[in-house]
Amino acid sequence: MYRLLTRASRLKGRANALASDHGGSINVMFALAVIPTIGLVGLGVDYGVAITGKTRLDNAADNAALAGVVTAKEYIAANAKQSDVTTAGLTAGQNQALKAFNINAGSVSFATVDLSSPQVTRNGNVLTATITYTATVQSIFGKILGVSATTFSNTVTASADLAGYSDFYLMVDVSGSMGLPTTDADAAKLASQSIESQGNCQFACHFPSAKGWNLAAGKIQLRSDAVNNAVCALLDRASTPVVPNQYRIGIYPFINRLATLAPLSDTTTSLTSLKTAAQCSQKWPLAFTNLLDTGSTQLFTNNDPKTGTGSGGTHFETALPQMKSTIQTYGNGSSTTNPKPFVFLITDGMQNSQSYSAWKDGKTFPGNPSKFKNYPNADWNGSQPAQIDPANCKTLKDAGAIISVLYIPYRYVQNYSKDSYIIWENGRVNGFSPTLADPLRQCASPGLFFTANSAADITASLGAMFDQALKVARITQ
Repeated sequence: MYRLLTRASRLKGRANALASDHGGSINVMFALAVIPTIGLVGLGVDYGVAITGKTRLDNAADNAALAGVVTAKEYIAANAKQSDVTTAGLTAGQNQALKAFNINAGSVSFATVDLSSPQVTRNGNVLTATITYTATVQSIFGKILGVSATTFSNTVTASADLAGYSDFYLMVDVSGSMGLPTTDADAAKLASQSIESQGNCQFACHFPSAKGWNLAAGKIQLRSDAVNNAVCALLDRASTPVVPNQYRIGIYPFINRLATLAPLSDTTTSLTSLKTAAQCSQKWPLAFTNLLDTGSTQLFTNNDPKTGTGSGGTHFETALPQMKSTIQTYGNGSSTTNPKPFVFLITDGMQNSQSYSAWKDGKTFPGNPSKFKNYPNADWNGSQPAQIDPANCKTLKDAGAIISVLYIPYRYVQNYSKDSYIIWENGRVNGFSPTLADPLRQCASPGLFFTANSAADITASLGAMFDQALKVARITQ
């Protein structure tokens, strides 16, 4: 009896001790809580590994797509006469895209990467490379929560235009106002030294019969000089086309009418003749300065004052329609026989519809007919400044031409003379000049309006206009 009671007492004591001891249950609960916590932390680690891998693979895909189109483009350009050049070029692009992806992707930790065969295709004049990959990254910790792997994919496309075939029509304003100096200091200098019959020279007096011509010679840079230098720099730039016969250039000055200084010529074979026409090898005067408004007309044919550049004012309403008929081909740039026409309009933007009317019969001429044998004397109807009408540009663009405008704004024209007519004309110009940019911007094709003041800016802007026509490789998505 005593032994039984003692054994029962011991069991009771152990039970009471167990009931009062909470340490064991806490350990169990902690163990149960640690498992998901470790899993969640592990998922974060796994996610970081996956993101790092995806970033690396995306960069590799970008590089591969660019390598594909650039390689194909360079191959086609370098082997233009090869009969199967497109097929061979696309294959070269695909092979290079594969190499570029593998080199840049390297080894991605815990990942299996499936790269689809790179695709490089040609549609018309556009090359396109498409890179698609899928990657599976094995989980390190996520398996605790049943996440064994992370899968992601991406498709990258790059495109590049092949060397498009283009015709560049340089439409250059050589009206009297383009004979203004490029800086205010030079304008003051020229005016102080070139006192003409009407007073200090401002407009249309920089030609051989005027005193200001000799004073400016090689000393004062006129806007026509700056434009001429820019055109010569452009010709140098165009001397290394991507493929032979890639583009042609023609030079078309205008005042009252559009004339031809140099017909459309392939820069690969006729660069010398273009430079000769622009008088690029001379120091001064250059071609456009020689063509400034003389009061007569230049580049005429058959002793006819109705041909050539004309004189008096700036007649966009005549010159732009003439350019429309001068353009030889309105193509899409896909071949030498289907070139895309670009019109580079270089001007101060001031339209002026002044003209000459013959005394004898009242007929109107674009140049002074009295300068031509057997033509009657004529009256000049005076300065009539106005804005360009963008409708004339729209007609040209609707026909298929791309118009790029280089706007050379008037500087404020100072009065260096007391002559009432000169003061009146300067005032008219100063009143109109702030309104000229918007109509010219409407004249230009989208994104192709440029403004330049200094000689350096004129050269840079004309180069930028040329670059706009020659697109480069780009990521499209």
